[in-house]
Amino acid sequence: MNSELGSVYYDTRRQRFRVNWRRTLSIVVGELLLREILQARPFIRGRLLDVGCGKRPYAAIYEPLVEKSVGTEVVYSPHGVGMADVICLAERVPFANRSFDTILCTEVLEHTIDPFTVMREFARVLKPGGYLLLSVPFIYPIHESPYDHWRFTSYGLALLCQMAGLEVHYIHTRGGLGAMLMALWGSLSVRAVNALSQLLRQSIPLRERMIVRWCLALPQWVYLGLRERCFAKVGSLRSKIAGLITLGYFVVARRGESHENTRV
Repeated sequence: MNSELGSVYYDTRRQRFRVNWRRTLSIVVGELLLREILQARPFIRGRLLDVGCGKRPYAAIYEPLVEKSVGTEVVYSPHGVGMADVICLAERVPFANRSFDTILCTEVLEHTIDPFTVMREFARVLKPGGYLLLSVPFIYPIHESPYDHWRFTSYGLALLCQMAGLEVHYIHTRGGLGAMLMALWGSLSVRAVNALSQLLRQSIPLRERMIVRWCLALPQWVYLGLRERCFAKVGSLRSKIAGLITLGYFVVARRGESHENTRV
């Protein structure tokens, strides 16, 4: 039996969280982000704010660790607003100073109008000693047009945190050249299948047919399997390449005990 929410589910047979290929074909992107969130579980506690929560795919991970969670979304979200508690922009979240112990913001910052203001808002609503868990893409196709505005390097992310008064605990790359190429292949393949569906005037998109989805998912599963089994032997070289070219970043940052950031 599987416990499922959104694009992430818990496989009780294998006793691990996995990305659900029936709901998303961004499997490499999803799996690498999922692993980062699982690794960051020690920083998840207290009251949690899930910014750009979508269908709350990570709720099954964080709900057992927190006292309460609150999700926000924008009215034009392509993921819907049914799971959101509050509809608002990330630039102006309607919460008091020092309201949350943890903020989770995955693949959202690139869609905001003003990421500098967003980071200041995060610092404002975090309690002293609270943690921000943030993920962003780096080399990845434009998505959710026309609301894809930004890309950030690790240095830019560190600067954003510093300017907001947040202390970077770590910044991880999410895959190197192989992950980037596989994610690009997956994205372009899905777009090609969508175009073919339109050309053939299919009432049900081809990507929704299980055999087509399986064919699009298989190379990504193979890559992830090889990455686990074989690429570990060249870990140091892979890390150097990922430092130059990567699919995206995952940041854990902390609000200092003495930092003050109040809304004007």
